Amino acid sequence: MRELAVSSFGGDYRIVIAPGLTSTLGERLFEIFPGLSRVGIVSNPVVWGFHGEEILRTLSRSGIESLVALHPDGEPFKTMDSVLALLDRFIEARWERRDPLLVVGGGVTGDMGGLAAALLLRGVPLVHLPTSVVAQVDSAIGGKTGVDHPRGKNLIGVFNPPRAVLSDPEILRTLPLSQRRAGVGEILKYALIGDGALLNLLSERIEELVADAFSSELWEEVIGLSSADKAGIVSRDEKESGERMLLNFGHTFGHALEGALGFSGMLHGEAVALGMLSAARISESLGIAAPDTFEGIRRLVARAGLPVSWPGEITFDRIVPYLLRDKKARRGVVALVLPEEPGRVRIVRDYDPDILSRGVFS
Repeated sequence: MRELAVSSFGGDYRIVIAPGLTSTLGERLFEIFPGLSRVGIVSNPVVWGFHGEEILRTLSRSGIESLVALHPDGEPFKTMDSVLALLDRFIEARWERRDPLLVVGGGVTGDMGGLAAALLLRGVPLVHLPTSVVAQVDSAIGGKTGVDHPRGKNLIGVFNPPRAVLSDPEILRTLPLSQRRAGVGEILKYALIGDGALLNLLSERIEELVADAFSSELWEEVIGLSSADKAGIVSRDEKESGERMLLNFGHTFGHALEGALGFSGMLHGEAVALGMLSAARISESLGIAAPDTFEGIRRLVARAGLPVSWPGEITFDRIVPYLLRDKKARRGVVALVLPEEPGRVRIVRDYDPDILSRGVFS
């Protein structure tokens, strides 16, 4: 078991990483909320089909009443309408401000459940039980919530830090291999922005992460390293005024690609992997990246089984509107997180906008 501390404006909280944690969920919640009697659960039918029975059993064993609210699965349903439907469920049940919401799911569920917790009764306690790689290493940590808008990803939301993040690496066994592989895109991000130990580990063992056989020991290690990276950065810069922007490596072009595809047809981690390659191409064009930086990152991405070229139907013109709506843009200029070499990046705002077209390549 590993425990990490995160500092937050809403109070410090813990990340607990422990294989088999789900089977002791009731006891974990009692540690956070002594005297707990009722918990609301936000999930989706796919995730709940895998884990719902075990979660209800462990909560019932601890004497905790559960109210389950499910939302449709998938990024296209990450909307305010979905959040309002969740809120209706708890309002009808006469929810009270002391009763926490437990969010069981991946990044989409985490973002929507976190927003619902912030809005319900002007704020109820929030706990994440992330069930995807991306959620365990990234989206469940740091307090970002939100929903998509037709003009861009995550344009509506608030910062709402949880009371705890409870990560069970064993949950990842239930994921399709494609989902685990896509999650490696987010893990690569931490290695490439500065975690030398993680970069060395991935350089040696990345194929094991994307193999059919599941190594609980290896996954616990990479989740622990990645979570520690995220916890440290968001503790120092919770609301993305400086250092936290480094976590957007790969996301500027990745989010634009997801938007151009209508938030379907490509997994988030796959889009991030392409976004990191786009950043490397631009960085080399600007003379910032050391020689062979793009090729070094491309080899790692390819070894993870992730895409290394953009979909043929996506042109630069199609992603421009999404780039311009990037939340990190200032007066129409998108801040770029560019690699100097694998393991070191910098934020760049002074560049010729024409160079952005180099980020889309076949």
